[in-house]
Amino acid sequence: MTGNPEASSGTPNENNPDSTVKAAERPLAAACEFQGLAIQAREKCREEFRRSEREVDNNLRISVDGQIAALVATLSRRFAKVDETISYQIGITASFARTHFIVTDLILNGDLVEAITLIRKQLESLARLHELDSKPLEKLHGRTPNIGILFRNGGGEFYGHLSEVAHFSKPRVAELMRVIQAGERISPSLLPEFTDHSFACLDMNHFVAIYFLGWITEKLSEWYLDADYAGERRLFSMTLAYAEKIGVIRFPDRPNTMLN
Repeated sequence: MTGNPEASSGTPNENNPDSTVKAAERPLAAACEFQGLAIQAREKCREEFRRSEREVDNNLRISVDGQIAALVATLSRRFAKVDETISYQIGITASFARTHFIVTDLILNGDLVEAITLIRKQLESLARLHELDSKPLEKLHGRTPNIGILFRNGGGEFYGHLSEVAHFSKPRVAELMRVIQAGERISPSLLPEFTDHSFACLDMNHFVAIYFLGWITEKLSEWYLDADYAGERRLFSMTLAYAEKIGVIRFPDRPNTMLN
C-alpha cells in the first residue's frame, strides 16, 4: 500500500503547512455556515411567531415588558438606607429583569429548551426574593432557594415541568425542538423552528414575571418612602386581571396557583 495515510484521512500533516491551514479552516467554515443558517432560522421563527401571535397575547407581552422595564429603572435612584439584604435583593431584581428579556428573545427565536431553563432560574430568583423578606440573610447564605414558599394547591408541579426540561430528564423534552422526519430517520431539528409550543412557553414566562411585578411594585414602596406608587399598583392590578382573563394566571379555585 502506498501513499500518505495522513493525507488520505484528512488529518493535518505537520510537515505540510498548507495541510495544517486547510485542516484549521474546515471547522471554522463549518461553524460560520452553521451560525449563518441559525441566524436565518431564528429570523424566520420571529416572523412566524408574530404572524401567529394573538392580539391578547401581544397586549400582555407589551404590558409586562413595559412594567418591568419602568419599575426596574427606578432603582437608579438613591435609597435612604441600604443593608445587606436590600443590596442582595437589588442584585436579584436586576438579574431577573435582564433575564426576562433574554427569555422573550429566546422564545421568539424558537429556542424553547433554553428559554424554559432560564424560566426555572427566574422562579428560583423569585423564591429567594420572598425568602429574604421573611428570613435573616445568614440563614439563606449558600442555600438553594426554597420553591415551596411560592406554591399551594399542587402548584409545585409547574416547577417540576421546568426542571424536567432543564435537566432533559425525559425524551419528550426533545419535542420542544421540533421533531423532523427524513426518510426513516426521526430526530430533533438542529436549527430552531417555530412551533405552537412557543405560546405556552411565553405564558410560563409571563406567569412568573407577573408575580415578580407584584413583588417589586410593593417593594419599591418600602424602599422609596417619599414616592407614590399608586399608579403602578393600579396598572399591575389591570395586568393581573387581564392575565387571568386570558388564562395565563389562575387563582386558588384552580390548580397551579402561587401564594403571593
